Amino acid sequence: MIKFSVNKERIADNIKDLAGIIAGGAVGGMGLSLFLIPFKASPGGAAGVAQIFYYILNVPAGVMMFAINIPLFIIGVIIFGKMFGVKTLWGIFWLSFFTDLFNSNAFLGSDFLKDFLFKINEQTVSFTNEVFLGVVAGSLLLGLGAGLVIKFNGSTGGSDIPALMIRKYFGFTVGMSYFMIDSIIIFAVGIIFRNPNLILWGFVSLYITTKSTDFVVEGLSYTKELFIVSSDSESIKKFILKDLDRGYTLLKGEGGYTGEQKDVIYVALHTRELPKIKARIKEVDPKAFVVVNDAYEVFGDFRR
Repeated sequence: MIKFSVNKERIADNIKDLAGIIAGGAVGGMGLSLFLIPFKASPGGAAGVAQIFYYILNVPAGVMMFAINIPLFIIGVIIFGKMFGVKTLWGIFWLSFFTDLFNSNAFLGSDFLKDFLFKINEQTVSFTNEVFLGVVAGSLLLGLGAGLVIKFNGSTGGSDIPALMIRKYFGFTVGMSYFMIDSIIIFAVGIIFRNPNLILWGFVSLYITTKSTDFVVEGLSYTKELFIVSSDSESIKKFILKDLDRGYTLLKGEGGYTGEQKDVIYVALHTRELPKIKARIKEVDPKAFVVVNDAYEVFGDFRR
């Protein structure tokens, strides 16, 4: 009976996560299609690459994003294992789907919207004809959407997998890896379209998107530190090492009430990784005691 109750709760959590990821994909897709793509403002990632193909070859941006992300997803599964599971694929699909849906004639051609849309160029329309408003609004929506997807244990793909690969094989931090990849894409957009303004708007978009994503996931801090006390510390330690590719420090503690000797796991990680480890802890030990703090500066070798 207890086992059935636990399984029922897990099913409910999964349904909630899948629904939350769909909502995040819808918000992010609206930000891309109705604000960022019309002004060629690229926040980097697969969306930035998709914009290039959209304008040069007229390939739908959502289709192109999906085509870019699927090989990356497969590589992620091969290298990082179950860390990139069904919910990652679910997030990739819905962001791609809504990106093209909000740019389709079925949506844009409705009588209700005609009075609210501005024609930006031959291929795109937007809710505004002001580039500043378009970049800010689109970046906020994309960041909020990505934040919802991450908060519900999913991923929108994009720079996630390449950034983790750079960290794994070259030792850069996650934040620096994201910045390197997105910067290359932003510069590529500006160079290909021969417009240096697009490079500046791209970095503005990247900044706003990142800030709004982190705000939705867990406040404004990029790094979190966790103290974890669990009866199944071995499973959690293995997850940190193998799935997150992070190090941890094992502290020896004593229960104040019981006097029992306990392991206290201390780990610092990126905000984007917080939902993953929380979900894992909840899965292996729902009664685990966890403290999460903001860490505004982390440096040194995490393998020590």
